[in-house]
Amino acid sequence: MSDVIVVSPAADVAIETLRNNVAEASVRAYGAERDYAIALCSVLPAEWYSVEHRDTSADAKLVHAEKKALFDVLKKANHTNPSTVWARVRKYAQEHIEGVPEQKEGESEPAGAQHNRSLTLRFVEELTLLYKAGKRAESMSDKERSAHIYIASALGALGIDIGSL
Repeated sequence: MSDVIVVSPAADVAIETLRNNVAEASVRAYGAERDYAIALCSVLPAEWYSVEHRDTSADAKLVHAEKKALFDVLKKANHTNPSTVWARVRKYAQEHIEGVPEQKEGESEPAGAQHNRSLTLRFVEELTLLYKAGKRAESMSDKERSAHIYIASALGALGIDIGSL
């Protein structure tokens, strides 16, 4: 006898709502982690994201204190692995300061590379790169300026605060 799952139309709606909630929460978390990382770049020592847990310098103590504060908040919220959040925050800070490393043409993919980013995440990452490029540009044509405004609008529609970029 096989197990059969019967799904009613009402359950379809609930599942769809819950699925959408997961996607929206992921976008909010992504934006919150990036905003936090960028803010830390203005209050912690330069290149704070490269401080390792064994470091005991004065600068490292500031970083460790912030890490502990984040872990405390995440643990109170019953987060099961605060280290993964901290790793992403460090990565976002490094990308903010140093830029996203580009893969050189002809270079092979790292072992285990995955290409299953959500469309939302891909939009956020790639539009952010375009927005920053436009922001750094010393001069833009009218068409480029118009496109930059649309890019900023698209990031806003995705819940990203462009003031933090």
